[in-house]
Amino acid sequence: MRRNKYTFLFVIGLILTLGLTSAFAATGKNDKKKKQKRPKNTGILSVKATPNALPVKVDGKLVGMSGTTEAAEFYLTPGIHLVEIEGPNGQKFTREINIVKNVKNCICLNVVEKKTTRPCPYNIVVDGPDRVNEGDLITFSARDLAAATAVSAVAINYAWKVTPSSARITSGLGTSAITVDTTGLGGRTISAELDVTDGVYDASCRQRIAVSTSVEKLPEPEPPKPQLFDEFPSVAFDDDKARLDNLVIELQNNQDNLGYIIIYQGTDRRGQRTNMDRLQKRTLDYLVKTRGVDPRRVTIVRGGTRPVTTYQIWIIPPGATIPVPNE
Repeated sequence: MRRNKYTFLFVIGLILTLGLTSAFAATGKNDKKKKQKRPKNTGILSVKATPNALPVKVDGKLVGMSGTTEAAEFYLTPGIHLVEIEGPNGQKFTREINIVKNVKNCICLNVVEKKTTRPCPYNIVVDGPDRVNEGDLITFSARDLAAATAVSAVAINYAWKVTPSSARITSGLGTSAITVDTTGLGGRTISAELDVTDGVYDASCRQRIAVSTSVEKLPEPEPPKPQLFDEFPSVAFDDDKARLDNLVIELQNNQDNLGYIIIYQGTDRRGQRTNMDRLQKRTLDYLVKTRGVDPRRVTIVRGGTRPVTTYQIWIIPPGATIPVPNE
């Protein structure tokens, strides 16, 4: 049985290209596309592959085909970009390239076909999800398509590598499946590359397979908001106490919350006679001295005016902003 085996031979280089004008994704001398100037504030990714043009992806998106007789050039914004070039039989060339303004990054690939007259005892493919949410665990697993027909059992060696380097493998190194933590990698693409050998057929059967997963960035959580707990007119302080007792119960049940009380002075005759400083002190003394509330967990301030003297009680969760009294 004859089997074709393809491997990548590659060269990466950097060339200063100040003032260079080039065609976008030019694929050869016979390409008749109109030349266009390189956009400002970009660098160039130059890709050439032989003997055939290969699909080129940047950050998971197909941007065109590699050149053959001449390199194809792609204009990219400065920064780190994940470049994937798809070869025959599912093989991939994957690298993170640092694009710099006015600098050309060159990738030259030569796909070499090897033929063997004996079947390889293993034929590995790697599976992984297309996309996950930030914080999810990704499982990349290898399957041996030749396991059912292999002439003799061989011990396969699994060598995994993931990019970017901040991606953390939580389990599975040295085995046929790994788990990768995506925490903090929202908006990035994680690539898992597997190098497969068995120590016997390495020269003709060694495989290097890569698969990529996009990590969706989660939306920023909305900050907590203050909650209006109660609002009532002050008729008599003995009546006010019953409403204040409800605040005490709420603070006892939710130890992380704070109480915030705004007292508005009434414009009626009774309100004008009310000493607001004394009312604030009497309210605080009742909560702290009588009901045992920690004074650090309750704040009492004066607001503007209302037709009658009014209490407004707010619950402040951790991180919430303090409400502003109405005038």
